[in-house]
Amino acid sequence: MKSAIRGAVVGLAVILSAQAAQAQGLSFGVGGGIVVPTGDLADGTSTGWSGTAQLRVKPPVSPLGFQVDAFYTRFGLDNGVDGHSRLIGGTADAVFAFPGAAVARPYLLGGVGVYNGKTTITGLGSSNATTKFGVNAGAGFDFGLGKAQLFAEARFHAILKGMTDAATLDEKTAYMIPLTVGLRF
Repeated sequence: MKSAIRGAVVGLAVILSAQAAQAQGLSFGVGGGIVVPTGDLADGTSTGWSGTAQLRVKPPVSPLGFQVDAFYTRFGLDNGVDGHSRLIGGTADAVFAFPGAAVARPYLLGGVGVYNGKTTITGLGSSNATTKFGVNAGAGFDFGLGKAQLFAEARFHAILKGMTDAATLDEKTAYMIPLTVGLRF
């Protein structure tokens, strides 16, 4: 009997905490989509996929907020090379949500990030993982679905000195554009 009461109390506390967090503008999102490598990153890698988890703080009375993301991205290798390249990273972004009560609410975001990349070639093993800093900017829409929101966004990431030119050994900026769809709670 005591465990049933304790379980009910914990359940009620979780529900009330989630409602209080949402009222204060705290939301959690998960999503996934495709990632298009551009510039020099497109030489040798193919379109990939990505998964992301997001935490957003945006007070309901303000158009400005803050969002942190964690993501895993994986690209295939081109030119008959059997293997893949992966990025694990995170970004911290300012968010501007356009005011209004429309069903589709647009927003802009941008900030800084950290990116850890590694390439694995079948039969040869993995390269050493390298961590680089970068910047990102993008735009998206939140679509109301009751208490949850569907979101769709596109971003442009510039990973500073994110790749090495094989011929000159110079470090170059790597670029990618993830197109993500997900749910925000």
